[in-house]
Amino acid sequence: MTVLFQVGGVFPSITQNMQNMGLFLYLFPFLLSLAIFYGVLYWVFYDKEKPKLPKSAISLISIILAFFVMLYSSWNTMIVSFFANLSGAGLIVGSGILFIAILLGLMGFNIEKLTDTAHSGRGRWVFIIGVILIGILIFFGAGGSSFGLIPDWSSNGEFITALFVIAIIGLAVWWLGSENNGSSESK
Repeated sequence: MTVLFQVGGVFPSITQNMQNMGLFLYLFPFLLSLAIFYGVLYWVFYDKEKPKLPKSAISLISIILAFFVMLYSSWNTMIVSFFANLSGAGLIVGSGILFIAILLGLMGFNIEKLTDTAHSGRGRWVFIIGVILIGILIFFGAGGSSFGLIPDWSSNGEFITALFVIAIIGLAVWWLGSENNGSSESK
């Protein structure tokens, strides 16, 4: 029983067994493509009052296309690494967005009102962009760039510095060039 609680536990053997059984290469791309094809076809072709295609036809087309995706994944085994990288990067980006939303909520911003254009002042948006930049810096400081989200050419410190300076100059020009001479609220 102590073997299960050692480094890694039972999960590495489970994922290795799933990989050996071909679940990542065949079954999961099949199921994902089936859900995507069915959802898109249902959204486009099905209407309760006057359906353009019946549900049975949408299901059959979705299953056939999903089997072709399974055939494609048998030829191209890189689909496993693509989905693994896409899912992992999506988790990292989603966590960063969640952290930024938490920061904005802690500062008193109502996240639902951020899309309200009737009460949007320039000062508030500059502040929000600043918080987002701080969140991005926290993301990179936490090691977010080591997950393969950032291309290799951007690891150069001079390039990142140039982008930072361009962003600051752009914000300053936008702020100073506003119609109401830099005041935080439009009249």
